[in-house]
Amino acid sequence: MTGPTGDRIGCFNSRAKAEEAKDALETEVTKRTFCVIPAPPEPSPTPSPSPSATATPSASASASPSPSPSPSPSPATFADLDLAGAEPLPCELGSREDADRALASIEVVHEAQRFCVVSSADEELGCSVKRDKAEELRRQSGQERLLRVIGQTARLEERQVFEIVEASDPRPFTCGSEEEQALPRCSHAALEDEEVVYPGPIGNGQVAKFVLGPVVISGEDFESAAAVLSTQGQLGAASEWTVQFDLDGDGAERFSTTTTEAAAFPPEDPRNQIAIVVDRVVISSPGVNEPITGGSGVITGSFAEQEAKDLATQLNAGALPVELTRQSVRTVSPTLGEESLRQGIVAAIAGLGLLFLYLLFYYRLLGVVAWLGMTIWAALALALISIAGDQVGYALSLAGVAGLVISLGVTADSYIVFFERLKDEVRSGKSPRSAVQPAFARAYKTIVAADFVTGLAALVLYLTAVSSVRGFALTLGVATLLDLFVVYFFKRPTVFLIAKNEKLVTLRGFGLTSGVAAEAAREGAGL
Repeated sequence: MTGPTGDRIGCFNSRAKAEEAKDALETEVTKRTFCVIPAPPEPSPTPSPSPSATATPSASASASPSPSPSPSPSPATFADLDLAGAEPLPCELGSREDADRALASIEVVHEAQRFCVVSSADEELGCSVKRDKAEELRRQSGQERLLRVIGQTARLEERQVFEIVEASDPRPFTCGSEEEQALPRCSHAALEDEEVVYPGPIGNGQVAKFVLGPVVISGEDFESAAAVLSTQGQLGAASEWTVQFDLDGDGAERFSTTTTEAAAFPPEDPRNQIAIVVDRVVISSPGVNEPITGGSGVITGSFAEQEAKDLATQLNAGALPVELTRQSVRTVSPTLGEESLRQGIVAAIAGLGLLFLYLLFYYRLLGVVAWLGMTIWAALALALISIAGDQVGYALSLAGVAGLVISLGVTADSYIVFFERLKDEVRSGKSPRSAVQPAFARAYKTIVAADFVTGLAALVLYLTAVSSVRGFALTLGVATLLDLFVVYFFKRPTVFLIAKNEKLVTLRGFGLTSGVAAEAAREGAGL
């Protein structure tokens, strides 16, 4: 006897017994849930004329211009409500009593205000009587728009203009129909090195045919792009939205060669122009006044603000020309950064406090030296991050903070390596003063080797990784270099000075001897 999916339920010695066992099976309700659902609207009765209304007209009937009674309005139903941002009706309840109590708890409340989500185009996207629900609706609507923008399969190209002809020219558009565009000969890769004819604006709402050369650069050559409101004139009276972009090395070289060739033609010659094409449509064809060799440029095309921002988003997201399939969507609350910062500060204070107590207990005065050295290291690291943020726009992310935390551990290890090496020298019979120089010389080689490996790993991560991982690698590498600087220019001279001061060396319970030679003293006493 097998189940609906073919799995074996049980075996019998004869078909008859198996049939009897099957006939003995019955169904039983093992789980049942209750939900509050809207009742279906009752059909309104069709009004029928009253016989007395025509036999004996009343005063009200004679005053009415219509002899037939008006139908009563149909009662409102749950489907008539504005449910934007509303909670769903209670469901998955364990018993009918629970469902009845949930139904009885629903009440009608008068609300004096409501919160609505309005787009930049003054389109109302939904309203709710609760602010948090409206905020959630706003996040969802923005998320959906961004997913649509990133998921588009737009293709951006820049080609040199060969000729501009009227729309009535007999030359057909290259792959002008959707049927043609689906053919292999009309793919972007097939047309990349070909001469093409695309439509484009020439002013005053007129459209012309642009005869264009091979692709100079495409969306794949862009490193970054941003929508910028540029102004013209001394007083900035005229302004338009543009997209500023930076190219990678290969794209910058090709763009430099093409713009150099285009700049050699006079401004009235179409070959002086570089056409900017999105999805086989010329959106702009600016002239080239001089060669563009810096790898940066500006896309103009009478953009609206949102159009410019969408195009910049497409370029930065790499959606040109890759088609994306949505696998999962995660929405991050705007309070996540504040909460993460608070938790990070608490964890950092707790960790640093425990580290300081450990160093103080184990190394005594040298623990204070380590604490001061790590304080100087932290101040220098934060100063470099601040300078980078001001000069090159670097932003410290949570991944960057993680790089700093790991670097703090590397710095603490550098102090421990030196202090332990100093202990070994004292155990061999040297005084703390004479042991400092050879201990640092040997320990510094180990510190340099360890920091070199960490710095090399950070460099490889920075060159091969993307996004926030590069921030982690950058802070890790910079902080590791700072460790070498602080160890050599602070820890080494500070410990040397302490070793030369007899009072600091022999300070009872806290001096250099207490932190370095305590184990040697215990071993000599037979403890």
